[in-house]
Amino acid sequence: MEQPTKRYRVRRTGERASLAILSVISVGVLLAVGCGQQSAQPDAESQQDVTTSGTNLLPEHVLVASDVVQNYFPEVDHQTTTGENANAPGAPEATRMVIYEGGEGRKVTISVDQYPSPDAASTAFEQAIDTSEVVQGFAPLPAPPNVGDKSFAGMVTQGADTHIGYGALAGEYIVGVTSAGYPATPENSAKLTDLTREAVAKVEPA
Repeated sequence: MEQPTKRYRVRRTGERASLAILSVISVGVLLAVGCGQQSAQPDAESQQDVTTSGTNLLPEHVLVASDVVQNYFPEVDHQTTTGENANAPGAPEATRMVIYEGGEGRKVTISVDQYPSPDAASTAFEQAIDTSEVVQGFAPLPAPPNVGDKSFAGMVTQGADTHIGYGALAGEYIVGVTSAGYPATPENSAKLTDLTREAVAKVEPA
């Protein structure tokens, strides 16, 4: 059963990620790696309220809509999966992720993980960073400015596959935005930055 939540918006504290964050991989990159291994499901709607770990599901409206994603990445023209974020760090109270796919292996994953408190979210955020340091093929990217309380970015290249991930801490939430099948060009990085900003805005106060 979906856990009711009192709110889906949080306050921005004005803190920014330290330079050290730029030296580690993001939650989003980890999600992208998992995304690349996940098989597409033809009936995404049937999975919307299915979990494998017992974690509650956030409502879909906490995620940016498909038309917002396609505004930046028009090639990803269909949703393949939505449900819990099994890769969420720590012990979230509820999660939600969605995967959009297009031709030639292109994917964009959006995730939102909600924690019992901003402190719990911050701890999980740092835990994800620490865990990510050992991922082979990681390279840091500049963290997106003015996104959430803390933000970071990185990419992983393994063989012919490149995954670019952006993550942000926003109060009691961790938001992840990743792409797979796109080169890490300045243009694509700018698109991911803007998409991450929109995804974080969904859980920030109006």
